[in-house]
Amino acid sequence: MEFQAKSKQEIEDSKLWPKGSYGFEILEAQETKSKAGNEMFEIRVRVSDDDGASRVLTDYLLPKRAEKLYGCCAALGLLDKYNSGVLSHDDFVGGTGKLLLAVEKGKNGYPPRNVIQEYNAA
Repeated sequence: MEFQAKSKQEIEDSKLWPKGSYGFEILEAQETKSKAGNEMFEIRVRVSDDDGASRVLTDYLLPKRAEKLYGCCAALGLLDKYNSGVLSHDDFVGGTGKLLLAVEKGKNGYPPRNVIQEYNAA
C-alpha cells in the first residue's frame, strides 16, 4: 500500500475547522465558579458548518470578560436580562445564532484547538 505520510502536526491540524463564522446552538449551561473563584457560566455549544457537520465545544462566560458575555446575550436576544444584571443558566439553553470560531495555538503540551472567539448578533 502506498500513501502520503503525514506528520503529527498535520494530523492534529486536520482536526481543526478554519477560522470563520458558524451557526451555533447552546445545548447545556450551568452556573459555576472558575479556578480563581469568579462566577461564570460553563456552556456546551454545538457549532455547525454550512454542510451540516457539527461539533460540540465548551465555552465559559464570565462577567469579568464582559465583551464575550455581552456578545452572547446580544446574539440570543437577552440584552434586557443582561442589562438587569441577572441571568440564569436556563436563559442560554436552546439559544441559537452565529459565532466566530478561531484556532488557538497549542500550549503546555496540548495540540491546537478550536475556540469560540466571539458571539455575533448578526
